Amino acid sequence: MSITLLLRKKVGEASVYVRYKPSRDFDFFWASPFTIEVDKWDSKNGTYNTSLKKKKPTQAPDKIQNKSIDEFNIKLNELKNSLTSFLISNNYHVTKPQIKKFLDQKYGKNQKKSEKKIVSHSITMSELIEDYIKEKSVFALGKHKELTTASIKKIRVIKNKLEKINSKLLVADVNDSFRNKFTDWCTKNRYAPTTVVKELKFIKTFIKFAKSKKHKTSDDVPSWTFYVESKNYKDPILSFKEIQKIRSLNLELDYLDNARDWLIIGCYMGLRVSDLLNLKKSDITEDHFISLIQKKTNDPVTAILLDPVKEILNKRDGEFPRKISDQRFNDYIKVVCKIAELDEKIFGGKMVDKRKVFDYYEKWELITSHICRRSYVTNFRPFLGDEGIMVNTGHKTSTMVEHYDQNTMLERARKIRLSFADRLESILT
Repeated sequence: MSITLLLRKKVGEASVYVRYKPSRDFDFFWASPFTIEVDKWDSKNGTYNTSLKKKKPTQAPDKIQNKSIDEFNIKLNELKNSLTSFLISNNYHVTKPQIKKFLDQKYGKNQKKSEKKIVSHSITMSELIEDYIKEKSVFALGKHKELTTASIKKIRVIKNKLEKINSKLLVADVNDSFRNKFTDWCTKNRYAPTTVVKELKFIKTFIKFAKSKKHKTSDDVPSWTFYVESKNYKDPILSFKEIQKIRSLNLELDYLDNARDWLIIGCYMGLRVSDLLNLKKSDITEDHFISLIQKKTNDPVTAILLDPVKEILNKRDGEFPRKISDQRFNDYIKVVCKIAELDEKIFGGKMVDKRKVFDYYEKWELITSHICRRSYVTNFRPFLGDEGIMVNTGHKTSTMVEHYDQNTMLERARKIRLSFADRLESILT
């Protein structure tokens, strides 16, 4: 008796096939419900390649990867054992249709076909979004990571907006006409154009998901394109001079001193605030680095501890400042920057009655936690380059680094020239 598992594709994602060939005259193939990327398949053993498992994993992504490989191979082994038991129970006197019927029933293949035929054509967007959250909240090997809590929160904000516009909105009714209605509603309620576009992109994703589930959808949505006018202003950052001014403040109130230290650390590390405010002494590696798993992406990052950060740690007996909430951090650093007299009038967006209102404000009024990451990229990119920046920030592409860099082209040229002035002089002389 010969039962083997194999792939019939050489690239991309492929179905795992079961082959049963007890003789030259009997060769049976069946496509199982399991799929895998071809380059991760062990053709010799008919399994997910176990050499891809991490040895003694310490990071969460590696542990998840190892668990997924084991679970996948267990399911394949169960498939082979089930077929073996079926063959033994019938003394191997079976036909190809009998084997196919057994496997289809055992692994729900016929049931899946019937489910595809019986699909609701009147599902609402609210129902669809909850289905989307339910499916995408579970890690699927080779397909997608699970949704984060923050992503689910954003998705449900969109769901609530759709319900306000039309509580009974059907998936099939999301078309060009609805898009115009959604845009008008958001504009009337003073949502920023960038927010409207981001949410329309989410809605397009929901409709793509609906189509994959065989729900009736409009042909308008796949052709949606998006455009947002380029900003004609720069988001605020703290220059090295301003950071030094904040460092030298004599703050008698402990809560402001604590927030000021977090602000300085943020400007010299470039981490997201969700990671920044959770830093602890145990995250320090070899005295010069911080190693952590990013909360937003679940990816590891190792950031460099610069001297200004070490000075703050020394001031606090090797500990990071006291942990505070994101909201309090935002509130307190505004006060700190006001005390530092960062009162230059600049253009930007400020939250007023839960909406961002654009106008000219004193700089301290526009300070938020995101200024840390933006300042780090803007200040250090000319000296470290994109690769050096991405070590600390965890960005995966230069495009995202570019998004955070608030330098004008002239400012970049000046800083780059400054960074290699001595070397340039030696070359030219």
